[in-house]
Amino acid sequence: MEYVGIVVIGLVAGLLVGRFLAGNNFNVTGDVVFALAGALIFAVGLHASGIAPESGAGGGAVMAAVGAIAALLLRRVLRTV
Repeated sequence: MEYVGIVVIGLVAGLLVGRFLAGNNFNVTGDVVFALAGALIFAVGLHASGIAPESGAGGGAVMAAVGAIAALLLRRVLRTV
């Protein structure tokens, strides 16, 4: 059930960024895919390293949001180089 929340947060973050980010090179679908991938990779990485938050849904939501935003920022930085 935890990964379902991570997927939902990744999708929402991608939709919000795709909707409101000016000068975006990708469409909304690309933003959603990058945000979803970032949220899942960040969550799996934290769980594998053993430092994932144990606070339930709130910790999982923050973890997914950070991963999604980091992936979108990284994509934007690499796209402008």
